[in-house]
Amino acid sequence: MVVERQDRIGRTLREARQERAKQDPRGFSLRAVAGRLGVSATYLSLVERGQERPTEAFLRRACTELGLDPETLLPLAGRLAADVAQSLIERPELVEAVRMLRAMPEPELRRAVRRIRDGEW
Repeated sequence: MVVERQDRIGRTLREARQERAKQDPRGFSLRAVAGRLGVSATYLSLVERGQERPTEAFLRRACTELGLDPETLLPLAGRLAADVAQSLIERPELVEAVRMLRAMPEPELRRAVRRIRDGEW
């Protein structure tokens, strides 16, 4: 399961980098991106191949660099955004709420999230 998630993270990062490299081959080479992220090309390559579990800070930097939403990749890395983790610590009832929401059918979950977001809850 963890390996599958790492593969998915790596594949997502690699595909985004390669897509951007179509427009700017030198600017989005493995080495160029790694340099801007402050890591070695070897490390970035390992992450892209799913052989290294990235940190939250690295994922955030990489997502910003590649135009991706880090909130979609952080859970795949087994990481929670710092503000989410802090909220779960401060308000344990949120853990129960997440567990209850997890059991909801997808259409109901989307409606519930939309209502919360729109202030109708």
